[in-house]
Amino acid sequence: MAILRYTSSLILIIVFSFQLLAQTTEEKKEPWKLSGIKAGLDVGRFSNFLFKPEQRSYAGSIDIGFNNKRYFVGEFGYSEISLNRENYDYRSNGTFYKLGFDYNMLKKVPTDFLGAGLRIGYSLLEHSASSILFNSSHWGNYYLEQQAETNQTMWFEASFGIKGEVLKNIYLGWSTVLKVRLYGGKDDSFQPYDIPGYGNATKSIIIGANYFIYYQIPFNRN
Repeated sequence: MAILRYTSSLILIIVFSFQLLAQTTEEKKEPWKLSGIKAGLDVGRFSNFLFKPEQRSYAGSIDIGFNNKRYFVGEFGYSEISLNRENYDYRSNGTFYKLGFDYNMLKKVPTDFLGAGLRIGYSLLEHSASSILFNSSHWGNYYLEQQAETNQTMWFEASFGIKGEVLKNIYLGWSTVLKVRLYGGKDDSFQPYDIPGYGNATKSIIIGANYFIYYQIPFNRN
């Protein structure tokens, strides 16, 4: 079943990529003109204060637009976890980076966005565990520690979403995201609890959502 999920997801991403390229090449060729730079903050992550109190994570983005159609996008963030359980304590901290592009399908409202994007993501984290309780009928209860280890993960990401201007130069955005892990993240001896920027380390494919607020630097607006 895992192979089937991988295959179907990769086929979907490949088809999706060709559609984006086809739309781009069908348009009239025109010189690329810088049409705006947006800085964004992932406001969806603040929900962790309610639903994942053991986790603190922050993420931002920069996108550089050309002709209000094509955008080069960079995302970055930081995450730390402090998890206390009856039989162990877990700590982790790490960063992630994503690079990719978005394509705007809108024509009548060029300042807004309705479109799709592709990303490559990379994460580096360090995690450790302490007060790991083992129950033994022979030796009795005893505790162990797991020394700090580093873990690297890379994944491929496809998204579809919207951005709308709600106030002058202020945008709200939402997107659905499909993530497919390429390597890393899994460790039979010491599994990460969560991968920054990716999510649940036990899953090879993740479907999620992002919620951003953006500020567009007010220059060269059409």
